Amino acid sequence: MAQRGFLVPEWYHTDPPTDEDMNIASIIWGFSLSCACFTFVKGARQSWISYRRTKNVNAYVVMIWLEWLACLVISVISWLFLRGVIPISFWFAFFLLCLWVIQIQCIMQIIINRIALLMVRQEKARKIRWTVFAIISAINISVFCIWIPARLQISETYVNVNNVWDRCEKAIIAIVDMGLNFYFIHLVRAKLIANGLTKYTRLFHFNLGMIAISLALDIILIGVMSLPNSVIYVQFHPLIYLVKLHIEMNIADLIARVVKASNPHQTGSYGNSHSNRHEGSHKMTTMVRTGHNTGTQSRIDEETEDSYHHNRFPKGGIQRTIETQVIREDKDDDAQSESSSTRELQKHFAIV
Repeated sequence: MAQRGFLVPEWYHTDPPTDEDMNIASIIWGFSLSCACFTFVKGARQSWISYRRTKNVNAYVVMIWLEWLACLVISVISWLFLRGVIPISFWFAFFLLCLWVIQIQCIMQIIINRIALLMVRQEKARKIRWTVFAIISAINISVFCIWIPARLQISETYVNVNNVWDRCEKAIIAIVDMGLNFYFIHLVRAKLIANGLTKYTRLFHFNLGMIAISLALDIILIGVMSLPNSVIYVQFHPLIYLVKLHIEMNIADLIARVVKASNPHQTGSYGNSHSNRHEGSHKMTTMVRTGHNTGTQSRIDEETEDSYHHNRFPKGGIQRTIETQVIREDKDDDAQSESSSTRELQKHFAIV
């Protein structure tokens, strides 16, 4: 009889994967490694551009690498566990859940970071950040209390409770994820597109598609738990979150491209101002013109602080002053509108 790991009871029953299970796990692991390679390249590029601009490592860079590393390690140790190289033990389950906590928390905070960029009231952004952190942390704690005893087969009660709660907590996480993404596209439409910045329509539609993909991935993850050998879903989990991470970095790249299109002469970098040690202020002007020859021109001045990342927000938020005047001119000022409308985003999301 194989040697039992730490805190594994004598009545623990092994459920070795079948050949079909291993075939599925091998396919999933292959996709995970491929996705990890593509994500590594994109992450390295964004990290280098950010460092070249700020000469520092910002919170976004730290979180994408923590997310990437957690997904990769989970993928490897899950594969070794299915192969029988790593035996079941309390420490294996505990370490796996610690990586899972990093995985879930980082992806949520990455989403909230881009939400905070578009929010007027930064106090509200901070509230959203801590509320999501509290919800996810409560789920994390509950999983530690239920999933580990269930995996170790401490009692039948833990196993039965885990079969239900495991699906429920993943559904809650999916709802939080979807809610944050819907709020982001709401801000894009209300704060940017509604002010005449139609170039952000592409970002709006792209995020709608990404929400659909993210929701589909969460549904697939819950469905995988119904396979005969439920351990396979642990192998599937890192693939799902590697794809989510890749989606987040693609959204950041899209924001950068849209912003740079408004000012092609700017030489910028991917990053944010959290790395800067000063908290200056600047002014962003948005020109919105309606009509062809005669119309209404609105000047929207927005003063924000320089910092935006997760533990450093401006105290005053965005202060907006709107001045409206009727003008008459033949010159098309769309270029001026687009070049001056997004300096705040250019500061955070400009690429070379």
